[in-house]
Amino acid sequence: MDGSNLQAALGERLRRLREERAMSAADLARASGVARATLSKLEAGQGNPTLDTIGALAAALSLPLVDLVAELTPPAVRLDRSPSDSDPTPSQQLLTRVGGSGMTEFWRLRLGPGQRLDRQPHATGTTEHITVITGSLRTGPTDNLHDVAAGDFISYRADIPHSYVAGAEAVQAAVVMTYLLALPDLTA
Repeated sequence: MDGSNLQAALGERLRRLREERAMSAADLARASGVARATLSKLEAGQGNPTLDTIGALAAALSLPLVDLVAELTPPAVRLDRSPSDSDPTPSQQLLTRVGGSGMTEFWRLRLGPGQRLDRQPHATGTTEHITVITGSLRTGPTDNLHDVAAGDFISYRADIPHSYVAGAEAVQAAVVMTYLLALPDLTA
């Protein structure tokens, strides 16, 4: 990703995170100590912020700095296939990182053969992270379902309609849902 695309991605992420927290640009500028004009330029994808500036903005958004800059262009859906059982080497793989700026829920999903669950959008900024334990599943945004088998991991935005459809066998899956929490109004 070249510098201008990186600046645009950072600006979009900064604006989205600020809006998800129901903060105005003036609120974020005041909380971070970053000039309002500088913040406006950054959100427009312009300027070249220092690490101190990014750190101050992340702190004002109640985020670790890495959560503000990590995966500046995340895919709409992320799918990781289970590694082959033929390699007996012990391994550990980070599938996703959940920041501390919101709420996390852990769910068990069970579907009988061929059963379907259609879900309405959750709150803005909600993401689902699913690992299929047994069976096979078609899941994702309702208009973009993906086939996921036992051992596979998929992650997608859940603030849009999404669905779960079991294959020919019963499905069990672990679902982790992450929500961003709005910050309290400290000006009242």
